Amino acid sequence: MKFRKTLNEQIDDILEYLGAEFSESGISLSFNEIPELNGLEVEKQINTVNINYSQLSYLFRGIGIAFENAGEDSFFIKENARFITNGIMIDCSRNAVVSIDTLKALIKQLALMGHNLLMLYTEDTYEIEGEPYFGYMRGRYTIKELQFLDNYAASYGITLVPCIQTLAHLNAAVNWKVYKDLTDINDVLLIDDEKTYEFIEKAISSCRKAFRSSRIHIGMDEAHFVGRGRYLDLHGNVDKTDLLLRHLDRVYKICQKYGFRPMLWGDMFFRVANNGEYYIRGSDYSNLRKCVDDSMDLFYWDYYSKEYSQYMNLAAAHKAIADSVVFAGGAWKWTSFAPSLFHSMRVSRYALKACYENGIKEVLATLWGDNGNEASLYSVLPVIQLFAEGGFHEEVDDGYLARRFKTCTGGCLEDFLLLDLPNFPGGKHDREDYNPCKYLFYQDVMLGLFDKHVEKGYNQYYQDVAETLWKAARRNQRYSHVFETLASLCDVLKNKSEVGVRIRDAYLKKDLHTLREIAEKSLPDIISSAEAFRNAMEKQWLTENKPFGFEVLDIRIAGVIQRVKSAQKRILSFIENPSLRLEELEEERLYFDSINEKTVSCYRWDRIVSASPI
Repeated sequence: MKFRKTLNEQIDDILEYLGAEFSESGISLSFNEIPELNGLEVEKQINTVNINYSQLSYLFRGIGIAFENAGEDSFFIKENARFITNGIMIDCSRNAVVSIDTLKALIKQLALMGHNLLMLYTEDTYEIEGEPYFGYMRGRYTIKELQFLDNYAASYGITLVPCIQTLAHLNAAVNWKVYKDLTDINDVLLIDDEKTYEFIEKAISSCRKAFRSSRIHIGMDEAHFVGRGRYLDLHGNVDKTDLLLRHLDRVYKICQKYGFRPMLWGDMFFRVANNGEYYIRGSDYSNLRKCVDDSMDLFYWDYYSKEYSQYMNLAAAHKAIADSVVFAGGAWKWTSFAPSLFHSMRVSRYALKACYENGIKEVLATLWGDNGNEASLYSVLPVIQLFAEGGFHEEVDDGYLARRFKTCTGGCLEDFLLLDLPNFPGGKHDREDYNPCKYLFYQDVMLGLFDKHVEKGYNQYYQDVAETLWKAARRNQRYSHVFETLASLCDVLKNKSEVGVRIRDAYLKKDLHTLREIAEKSLPDIISSAEAFRNAMEKQWLTENKPFGFEVLDIRIAGVIQRVKSAQKRILSFIENPSLRLEELEEERLYFDSINEKTVSCYRWDRIVSASPI
């Protein structure tokens, strides 16, 4: 498709990203900002496209639409924005810190989609001046890097908003002795201590230097044991609501001092009212109204609800206790190496509809990376695209979404939806957190903590999925590393998923022939394919992230390889001397975690690899 140069650097970069060629006889672009439009209009007549837009990111969405329809002689497309802000939050604290180059590429994609908000969730992975141990060796963003990203995002109409923690979730930081005096219990800061607020002010002051945004996310979620550690020793038992409100007031005043309007997660207020539960249907939350006034934004986060009615109830509950509510949904990439797109896509449709019906005007998708950030950032691009399209259309059919996805990302939506397959060997998507591709890879072949959950046919399933994903990798060259990583994982699992069951069965039957075949063929195949997977994982990591954090995955994968070698050694010893006992193979296999739980999820590596504490 040929376009004329516009002499606007960002627009020409977007056109190049789309694959447009430049020619004096190409399509001419003109554009006009109309703030009251609340959306965009794209009109083509012969070889001229005019784009009217109400905010800058919508201009880039309009360019994508123009490119998509450039083959038409004429067209007129008008879209109204259903939300004031729409975007994503990327977890840059659970091992992976996304590289600057990856974020630059992603910002272009977000602009093409029409998103206007980007949050980088940074617990300790941002620079605080005068705090050298904060984020030490974790790949923290420097103030200069954040300033660059802030300017770059703004040039595409996207607001970069700091997203930090000012109460809990600071486990990596408080591991350092220098922060022990600031700690109440676990990863929770000590409320009512002046040193705590001096530290928080340093953090917010550094954010002010890095970001132009008038908003800051201060976290304050999941502080389950607040006031129950050193605080209890120093001050005795106090009302949790009063404690939280007192802390919020102090942090709010610091935010005011630096020109920030705070945003915070909403769960702690509900948990206090519900004795630890986030939300109980039918409860009266009117007493919480005083907790959050109109000078703050309350985040309603929900990644689990599976019915439209649940989103309607929760949205209304949050609106009842705060004037300004922002919705955070989930682009599920945090349970394993593979995403959970089926669940994410289904519930995101419900959530966006419920938010619109309840007057919630700001939405975003969260890309958490719990327990190692093993899944690719790009694996959940379909969810990001769906959020964008849901920001302009009440209904988004699959064909339209696929077309927009191809334009904005260059990927094939149908292929991306295959990335779910490593987590569903049973063929059912009934659990959003189901993650066998993680626990079957990491579990010990001799201990078999998850062998009770393995069904015959898993090996063949993973062999078929590996072939499917290798083919998809060739069709999606821009994202080949994403497909290759999961294809390599399935190459491991086509031998490893059932091997523990086979080993134990052969041992109990004293079937030395089968044990020798496993020791001399199956286990070496697992070792070589695990090494190939490790190399694919390294490529994916260094393509998307700073190098920090990969050492964790390197160690985990090396542990799998070494334990397979250890199993091989023990099995060969038994073959040579059948009077030996392999005691771990004589233990009865139980369902993991529950005697009747046939479908299981566990995404904590330390619990997968051993029943002993790691």
